[in-house]
Amino acid sequence: MSVSRRSMMDSQETADMQWMFGAGPCPDPEHRWLMRKNCSFSPRQVMLFYLSLTSVSFLFALIFTLQGLWVILPFAIVENLVLAGALLYYARHALDRECVALVRDELHVYLVDGSRVVHHCFNPRWVRLEWRGRLGDALWLCQGDREIPLGRYLILDDRRAFARELRHAMQGSR
Repeated sequence: MSVSRRSMMDSQETADMQWMFGAGPCPDPEHRWLMRKNCSFSPRQVMLFYLSLTSVSFLFALIFTLQGLWVILPFAIVENLVLAGALLYYARHALDRECVALVRDELHVYLVDGSRVVHHCFNPRWVRLEWRGRLGDALWLCQGDREIPLGRYLILDDRRAFARELRHAMQGSR
């Protein structure tokens, strides 16, 4: 299951800063859930993969160019630019995650999408979890007119387990 709990940090400020920049855990709460994408490559591995593919591609393009088939080189350049764009998008979102932290009488939700970090703060006494979607498989956190999707990186069974744990933790804080 992708939901994990982490041990306490020395200070709240250090935990907040480290987590926002991907170097550490979520803020230090009573209850915490961290949900991340299941990525095969880290951004560094993506770069090494791209460099290896590019070098092989340009080696073949150079061999054909030296034999007089210069038209291969522009195709190799376009191919590698398209590949670079796709891998850049992948690497930018490889570290996307959601962190839900219940601290006394506040429910904090951090959503990291690329370089954008969005922080939502809810009152756990007023918040509700709703199942939506065609098959009732999308989990939404709602309070008044604010609604955010949760558990996007979890499979359905893990999302249901997360919803049970979160409901139980919020009831315990009341």
